[in-house]
Amino acid sequence: MTRDQLMADLRRLGVSAGDALIVHTSLKSIGWVDGGPDAMIDALQEVLTPRGNLAMPTFTPPAPAFIVSDTPCHTGLVPETFRRRPGVLRSIHPTHSVAAWGGAAKEVTAGHERATALGVDSPLHRMAKLGARVLMIGVDCTRCSLIHVAEAIRRLPYLGVPYPGYDVPIVVEKVDGTTTVYHETEFPGDSSNFGIVEQECEQRAQVIHGRIGAADCLMIRGRDLLDAASDLLRRDPGCLLCRDPSCIPCSGSRRLVESGARDEEPDRTR
Repeated sequence: MTRDQLMADLRRLGVSAGDALIVHTSLKSIGWVDGGPDAMIDALQEVLTPRGNLAMPTFTPPAPAFIVSDTPCHTGLVPETFRRRPGVLRSIHPTHSVAAWGGAAKEVTAGHERATALGVDSPLHRMAKLGARVLMIGVDCTRCSLIHVAEAIRRLPYLGVPYPGYDVPIVVEKVDGTTTVYHETEFPGDSSNFGIVEQECEQRAQVIHGRIGAADCLMIRGRDLLDAASDLLRRDPGCLLCRDPSCIPCSGSRRLVESGARDEEPDRTR
């Protein structure tokens, strides 16, 4: 595919100038792309224009140190290429950073070190509040990180249950070279059951389907995803957790939920 073909497919999906997008993508699912990840990013930026906003998760596994400008992400070739491009800002978080471009990039990424990984007022939550839609290219909602924000909105008890290795202090080096030590206090749950949120949005007629090259795509408003996930969690606070008994964090989280350990009046901030 050429950049122009990618742009045409994005427009057929309903993406236009001035939009805000959170993008999760599998480049290989699209098929051959002339120009590789740069062509995909060029297409997104040209369709959105500088009036729009683009964000991608640039997550990294826990390590003794995180250098904002240098530590590579583990979320794919497109976000790794995106985070290194001129004009793109990366939030300061040692495991769940987000890269953003556009007029609100500074607003979206600022202060992530003072929020939690995927919590209230984290970059993805800010994008949703700006009206962003989530575009999944060749992947489904089990990869949709924004859904984790609903866990924080509902103040679920298992957010205090860490995945192995994520409960260690990490030295963070900022762009200006200064360092700080980060201690995570809130840990997102498992995402393997996030398909139920996609199904709920389908039932509400909130999902746009299309294709970019050979990739099946879906697009959903961020606020709709948060509302659907929050409603599901209100009915069953453990609905997003996996049921694999060998998964220690989810097993411990489910015990907390089943014990009834939850706040009576969760923060409903959207």
